[in-house]
Amino acid sequence: MFTGNSRAWHRRVVILIIVIAIASLSMNLSAEGRLRPPADFACEPNHMTSWTGELVFYWRDRLQLGFTIDTDDGTQESLILPYSQHNFRINGEEFFYADWSKVESEVGILKPMTRARVWLCDNDGNATLIDWQISQYI
Repeated sequence: MFTGNSRAWHRRVVILIIVIAIASLSMNLSAEGRLRPPADFACEPNHMTSWTGELVFYWRDRLQLGFTIDTDDGTQESLILPYSQHNFRINGEEFFYADWSKVESEVGILKPMTRARVWLCDNDGNATLIDWQISQYI
C-alpha cells in the first residue's frame, strides 16, 4: 500500500518517464528530418531534393517518363525525364523489368494510389531516381 509520500514519488517517476519518452520521440523525428539518399545516388547534398507521395498523373514511352506527384508535404510536383531503367528502385531494392507489373496495370497505365519517393539533383537533370513504394502484399 502506498503512503502519501510514496504516491507523490511514484507520480513523479511516471511523469519523468513520460517526459523522457516525449523528448526521445522528438529527437528521433528531428534526426529523420532529412532523408538519406541511396548510396549510389551521386549528388551533392545541397543540390538534392526528394519528394514522397502519390502519383496522380503518369505516362511513359520508350524514351521518356513523366508524372505529377501529390507530395506528403502538401505540394504538387511534376517531372519529365529520359526513360532509363537504372533510374528506378522498388522499395529501395533493384528494379527489374518484371517489376513493372507491380507498378502498372498495363504498359503506361499506373495502378491506383501508387506511391513513390523521387530523388532529384538540381544541378544535373539526369540525376533522378524513382523509388516505387509498393506494398509487400500486392
